Amino acid sequence: MTVVKLAEYLFKRISDAGVEHTFGVPGDFVLPVYAAQERFGLKTVVMTHEPSAGYAADAYARLKGLGVALVTYGAGGLNIVNPVALAYAEESPLLVISGAPETRHYRQKPELHHCVKNFQTQYNVFAEVTEAQALLGCPGSARREIDRVVDSVLSKSRPGYIEIPRDMVNQEISLSGAAPIKEERRTEAVSEAAAEIAGRLNSAQHPVLLVGAEIRRFKLMDAVVALSEKLNAPAVTSILGKASFPESHPNFIGIYFGHFGSTAVRKYVESSDCVVCLGAVLTEMETGGYTAKLDPDRLIQMTAAETTVGYHSYRGIELSQLLSELAVSCSTTRHADWTALRSTESPTHPAGSGELTVIGIIEELNRFLRREHIVVSDVGDCLYAGLSLKTDTFIAPGYYSSMGFGVPAGIGAQMAVPESRPVVLVGDGGFQMTGMEISTAVKLGLNPIVIVFNNGSYGMLRFVDQQRDYYKLPRWDYVSLAKAVGADGVQAATQADFHAALKQADKSKQLCLIDARLKNDDISPTLKRLTDHFRKKIRAATL
Repeated sequence: MTVVKLAEYLFKRISDAGVEHTFGVPGDFVLPVYAAQERFGLKTVVMTHEPSAGYAADAYARLKGLGVALVTYGAGGLNIVNPVALAYAEESPLLVISGAPETRHYRQKPELHHCVKNFQTQYNVFAEVTEAQALLGCPGSARREIDRVVDSVLSKSRPGYIEIPRDMVNQEISLSGAAPIKEERRTEAVSEAAAEIAGRLNSAQHPVLLVGAEIRRFKLMDAVVALSEKLNAPAVTSILGKASFPESHPNFIGIYFGHFGSTAVRKYVESSDCVVCLGAVLTEMETGGYTAKLDPDRLIQMTAAETTVGYHSYRGIELSQLLSELAVSCSTTRHADWTALRSTESPTHPAGSGELTVIGIIEELNRFLRREHIVVSDVGDCLYAGLSLKTDTFIAPGYYSSMGFGVPAGIGAQMAVPESRPVVLVGDGGFQMTGMEISTAVKLGLNPIVIVFNNGSYGMLRFVDQQRDYYKLPRWDYVSLAKAVGADGVQAATQADFHAALKQADKSKQLCLIDARLKNDDISPTLKRLTDHFRKKIRAATL
């Protein structure tokens, strides 16, 4: 009988999934897990705070297929709940491993430090924000429980949670026994759904593919590109799905964001006789505050959970299987010319020495970005303006919309793809939450370019509501902060300044922060349309 230590088996499963680094903050209940990880050969990127560890692991997961965060019990575990909720909402394969008190304490009153209500409290909290959970309190079931949670994270692309008592970390577990039974594929349902979808596509005159985040999560981009090419059909993405279809591809025509996006793209999608929604869940944000007008009679929705063709539903069908069938059953046809839609409504701003604007930032970035750049955005106008960036890799919390994502996610992205150089877009509000993780980037020798949209306020909230004192932010000396932790920094107050700042950042071998000084009444056209839409609801409730 082959035996192995519990933690060793867990880290082997993680390593086999391609993980090379985990993220976390050490604490007493998880220290044995850290030591076991070090013996195994994996390293933890130690962040300054658990929420940052969660955001970094989430971004790593979106690029690598699995991200792992290691936290201590109570104070650490409950600190990371919000980033895990973000990962669940946006279908990111994040695994949280938490230390816990020794198993003997579970028969006593919960009077240990870091304990809240009882020893089940943290587990119960994570049950609300993860797809699968396990408390490894018994050596006999530990392997099965580890496999169940890890397999769930990998197959469902949603977070999982594993809690390990300190006295279980080095317990020996058996590797003998039958392999887990895989779910049987529903081939008949796949064939029936594919036939119905292909029938609609083959008869459509101008179909369009609406591509969402699940296509990138499940590594199906090549299959979707092939389908678009075979159909000679254009593709758009949702806001969360930005760059889930390569934006450099000639079939890409833009982002569909309901009333708030490009008018030309909206009219084309909403007049299409067959909209194929691939891996996009039509949430409030994906549909531009429910302003999208997609006729159910002409809509096909294919997600990891369900496929719906008009009013017919098929559950339990894998997207990969369905796309494979469609590649065979769809015919090659030519449709109405849509190539003129590419590059419509791109923001423009005359170059010069005038005050820097959000549109000016985007215009300069579109001239600057190269293939090695990964764009990572926080929430706010940096995100909504960033939708106009021409890039094939874009990471942002476009649905859950949690501030503070940007800088730590940039660290996770560069750890996942070391040959890349992230360009991080973050508002001053988001930076003041987690921006000091630039010190972590410097410690690791990373060199992202961090652009702070500095308008001295929670700008999006102010435009949705009105001027209020609690939306004001102090204008930190971001350049001095960067230099204080060993990074480069430069301030830009005009478009010419920003152009020069990007050149300086490009030459820098280390992290470079650009303090982009904006007027507090300057916002992108997309955010203006968004805030105008929501203002009536917000103001009616805040009078």
